[in-house]
Amino acid sequence: TLGPNHSSTLVSLNNLAMLLESMGKHDLAEPLLRKALSGSAEALGPDDPSTLSILSNLAMLLQGLGRHEEAEPLLRSALRHSTETLGPQHASTLTFASNLAMVLRSLGQHEEAEPLLRSTFEGRLESLGPVHPSTLTSMNNLAAVLEEVGREAEAEPLYRSAYSASEDALGPTHPCTLASINNLAMLLE
Repeated sequence: TLGPNHSSTLVSLNNLAMLLESMGKHDLAEPLLRKALSGSAEALGPDDPSTLSILSNLAMLLQGLGRHEEAEPLLRSALRHSTETLGPQHASTLTFASNLAMVLRSLGQHEEAEPLLRSTFEGRLESLGPVHPSTLTSMNNLAAVLEEVGREAEAEPLYRSAYSASEDALGPTHPCTLASINNLAMLLE
């Protein structure tokens, strides 16, 4: 057997937890993620990309359950370690920054969320290009925060750009396109 802290065992625990979460079985997913996190931190260290991924997965599970205050420090830790270990423009670092920004947005901390979303958008624009779904999602998220703080004039062109780029590159029925047109329509109401 591989043992409870073998990297393959930990990946399997994480994957099972994510499957359970997608099935709405959060009560079963959370302890598995906590076990995977503990084992990964012990076996691989707190800065290991696998540990950081599990940490972020746990935080996003908590976010999805409305437990934003519990998710925030986990994502701050993932972002800090990822920035130090992988660099500020690494795809995982950008994901952790985006996830933290969304938690901060849920907590009403828009002033702190905005620069994280802006840097995530810019990083993804540079690394993935203007029509990648992650770039378009980042653009929409930044526009949403700007809209929520009353900066509709800044949000509207971002929504329009996200919609136009998404429709051209991904088609009119892609989830990014639909989200973009919905967000723009809500702003213009």
